Amino acid sequence: MKRRMNMLKKMAIIIVSLAFLAIGTAGWAKDGIDAEKKLINLAGYDAATGKYGDYGQGNKKGQELAVEEINEMGGIQAGPLKGYKLKLTFFDDRGDPKESANVAKNVSSSDFLVALGPTMSSCALAATPVYSRNGVPNIVTYANANTLTEQGFDNVVRLTFTTRSIAYEMANTVKEQFKKDSVAIISENQDYGQQLLKGFKEKAAEIGVKVLSESVITPGQDIDFKSVLMKAKANNPGVLLIFVTYNEGGLLVKQTRQMGWDIPIYGPDGLIESKFFELAGEMKDVYIIRSPAVDIKRPAAKVLVDRWTPKYGGIPPLAAIYGYDAVKVAVKVIEMGGVDRKSFIQHLKDVKVEGVGNPMYEFDKTGEGKRPLLVTSPAAEVRDQK
Repeated sequence: MKRRMNMLKKMAIIIVSLAFLAIGTAGWAKDGIDAEKKLINLAGYDAATGKYGDYGQGNKKGQELAVEEINEMGGIQAGPLKGYKLKLTFFDDRGDPKESANVAKNVSSSDFLVALGPTMSSCALAATPVYSRNGVPNIVTYANANTLTEQGFDNVVRLTFTTRSIAYEMANTVKEQFKKDSVAIISENQDYGQQLLKGFKEKAAEIGVKVLSESVITPGQDIDFKSVLMKAKANNPGVLLIFVTYNEGGLLVKQTRQMGWDIPIYGPDGLIESKFFELAGEMKDVYIIRSPAVDIKRPAAKVLVDRWTPKYGGIPPLAAIYGYDAVKVAVKVIEMGGVDRKSFIQHLKDVKVEGVGNPMYEFDKTGEGKRPLLVTSPAAEVRDQK
């Protein structure tokens, strides 16, 4: 009897040990490091299809080009994972916040070290809490919402500008560069447009720019904007502001000119996609605020352009630039010792790496980066650079 009890105890110890080993092994597997194949698994995600598919396709292509470049150079160049190469799996959230949250759950429970993306603020706001709960680092590529970093998550950094910084700069530009003291605003009813609207009104009130009318549209549903344009025109503003993305932005510009209204039109960097210029047509007196992102005299930018142009033509759009830079930031964190999700997060806000969308990526404790100056350019000039 005693001997049988001892055998049962030994078997119980073995079973418990195997259980702990299984848990530990599963934990290691979920960190995206394949020691046998010397591969690091990265997850990209964005709206690769649907009404915002141009953003996601750019983001995906930029990430793919960066992975290709890193692997051709022999993979990770320093640290414990020196010589490891990258493997990218890209998920399509279709620009739908619910689907973006589902993607985040999938990535969190699968074998990935870090998530790279997305573009749409509403999707980022749905996904980042999931990544935070599961301890997955998230390098947000091109989503502008202020509230992304205001959530206080230690696992998130953002590569691009905030809606507040864009909106404040647009208000100053209306006053100082355009020499106008009144505007009409048409904004989309999603986080991107509404946060731009809020930020602009804050700054406008401070510097004496009057908002004469406001209208809200629904992306993907509204396509005839005559009524909101007539409302805006009736107030005789100095500038028409369009806080929307490229599809609605292109239609608004086209319909404004079709009704014979030659007012200056001013929009955010979310307009910078080929589809906007195709839809809009005439670019006279249309302006876009942007980062002076691609200066091909800089080595980092030239490397990207030299890979992009033969394959896709023109120069890369901003979504592609930030996708490319996200991989470069992730690689630097890995080389600093980010060899699993926990250590990656620990090193994430200490990184300092040259980029294309930003000459140097450095992040504060909230995950916001130091920014180059924003500039406002005629839309025709932006189009011709593409």
